Amino acid sequence: MRIQQRGAAALGVVVVMVIAGAVLGDGWVMLLGACGLLFFLLAGVMAWFNLSKLDCRIRTPKRVSAGESFDMELWLQNGRRVMDAFQVEVRLRLPGETKLAVVAPWTAAGSCSYRQQGHVLPRRAFAEQHSVDFLSSFPLGLFRVRRETVVRFEVTVTPRAITPVELNRDGSMFDAQPRGGVTAGQTFGEPRGIRPWQPGDSARRIHWPASARAMARGHDLRVREFDPPGFHPDHCHLVYHSYASGGEMLREDRFERSISLLCGALQLMQANGIPVVLTADFNDWQPVMVDSRAKMVEELMSLAKVERSRGTEAHDLERALQAVAQDHGLVMISDMAPDSWAHLLVPHPHSLVIDIRQIRYRHKTLHAEAASA
Repeated sequence: MRIQQRGAAALGVVVVMVIAGAVLGDGWVMLLGACGLLFFLLAGVMAWFNLSKLDCRIRTPKRVSAGESFDMELWLQNGRRVMDAFQVEVRLRLPGETKLAVVAPWTAAGSCSYRQQGHVLPRRAFAEQHSVDFLSSFPLGLFRVRRETVVRFEVTVTPRAITPVELNRDGSMFDAQPRGGVTAGQTFGEPRGIRPWQPGDSARRIHWPASARAMARGHDLRVREFDPPGFHPDHCHLVYHSYASGGEMLREDRFERSISLLCGALQLMQANGIPVVLTADFNDWQPVMVDSRAKMVEELMSLAKVERSRGTEAHDLERALQAVAQDHGLVMISDMAPDSWAHLLVPHPHSLVIDIRQIRYRHKTLHAEAASA
């Protein structure tokens, strides 16, 4: 426990009174100074005793999502029998370098104070014990007392899920019921028919023979209408890596972005009932099947603890790509720009590449945008 004296001026006056009384032989001045010193001594003892035998208990959900609010319950327990606790500030250090401060104005002896409030953790993390500080300026603000302790409770902060723009570009990535086979990510879906031209339609969709016949009759252009484009696989491989050629600079913020994009892709595929095999270098290239809600939750818990792989080699990535069948969908995610590793995808020309540079964190809300970081 640390005690910091704050009433330095008042203490200096008391000390001067004691010295002056002793030098001048004035007993009354010396008595007043001695009473002042005794008062400071009692205030210091009360300030120290005010934080003694205090305990803190925290209750939160064991699994929370980064960036989403959750309820946190805090109890300040006064284990003393004879003295209440006054003006106690509880500062709790939570995962992700965040802090929570709560003030308990009065906690009766042998009782506790309770506080419930919403809180948000901005980053993924995992922790089993947390540092807690008790602070108080009671009584009269003459001393600032601080006591440190540790409270144990397990909390896992799963990554914030961001759906990559490539999965929803020009339409939905998946139908409600997945279809067999694979369609290239940048191609259109199955033809549905021909309809009149509308503002915003691409010139590539104009059906010129039908448009010529329609315009000869005084009508507008005609365009082809397609089903939603994109991948519609029965089985999808999602490969994550941290490989780059050309000495590209490592950036920790991009690793966190890529984990968020990975979570968003997994959740979108799981929501559409598509089994996913996740192969990642931070898992030592061991494939993990994500084909159910339970497996999805388990993988989110695992992603809250992963660290960036420092030794990813080109042959490791090539070996992981060779394990992907040609008739299966392939989605690639990396914390490195695709320009430095896209040359390894020659055997998989129809793979879907997630570009890490699509996130703009200057916005208040985290939406994936087609913009360079």
